[in-house]
Amino acid sequence: MKAVVYYDTGDFRVEDVPIPRCGPEEVLVRVKACGVCSTDIFKAKYRRVKPGSVLGHEISGEVTDVGSGVNNLRVGDRIGVLHHAPCGSCHFCLSGQETLCEQYRQLGIDPGGFAEYIRVMPELVRKTVLKIPDDLSYEEATMIEPTACCIRGLSTCDLSAGDSLLIIGDGPMGLLHVQMAKYFGASQVILSGHHDFRLKTSKRLGADHALNSGKTNAEERVKELTEGRGVDVVVVAVASTAAVHEGIRSAREGGKICLFGDFRDVPQPKMEVNPDLMISHQKTLLGSWGCSPKDYQTAFKMIKTGRIRAKDLITHAFPIEKFTEALELTEKREECLKVVVKP
Repeated sequence: MKAVVYYDTGDFRVEDVPIPRCGPEEVLVRVKACGVCSTDIFKAKYRRVKPGSVLGHEISGEVTDVGSGVNNLRVGDRIGVLHHAPCGSCHFCLSGQETLCEQYRQLGIDPGGFAEYIRVMPELVRKTVLKIPDDLSYEEATMIEPTACCIRGLSTCDLSAGDSLLIIGDGPMGLLHVQMAKYFGASQVILSGHHDFRLKTSKRLGADHALNSGKTNAEERVKELTEGRGVDVVVVAVASTAAVHEGIRSAREGGKICLFGDFRDVPQPKMEVNPDLMISHQKTLLGSWGCSPKDYQTAFKMIKTGRIRAKDLITHAFPIEKFTEALELTEKREECLKVVVKP
């Protein structure tokens, strides 16, 4: 089968590799689509992945082989695959913090989604694989995982009905937060970003205000829109310490700031936070990463019913042979939103 193999920064090669063999409690999936995530770019750019690896985790496909011990799937099923599965019984799982589970942090697919076939491990087969209907495209199904992560993020900050929300970052994750915020009951949704194309899109998707922070003072505008207080909740959907500081300044007294952008693979200046922000100003810093199987199921239902307009976020699709072009376009961020690879 063909797979995109990583060797170094800017060095991805489409190679022939063996098709994984399916174990008795596993399934083999023909990958139909895999979304390009910013973490794929960062891992490659900053050498956070071993040479010889295959990236890709926003996966949908068709079951082509089923192990003898699998009874919930059959050959021909159209599926979405969440690539992590919590154990369900550890302290973190029982506390509703599944993404801190040790088992959760172990990858459950072989290889990554930028390949023609993947082997799905037993825990995923039992807990996180879901069937998708014929009227949901494989491209749209790749958006289930990122949507689920946004559900997790807004739940973490306990966004409540009537809250004002600022989202910093106009990438696909920021735009998913825009759509999701209304279903959490946000009364005012503000998006701050740098790209006019994406900001215009955010208005179509439900943002009340879209601010180009490169052309206007977004912090001042946020204060104007909230009677001088600042917003109740901020989601920082980019891996930028400068954006975190912007979020802290834009949150009201007693407000919450959620760090959603994945800083793990992105070198950033060290961030200093005055403890008085949490003491006399009573601002709360939170973090969110990943999603639970329940979040994944919820995201699937919202996309299936059209509550989340996943199709509107997918602007480009590339065959596996043009993976490098897909990656470059995603990194440029101009006139593009979500990019999908179709092995």
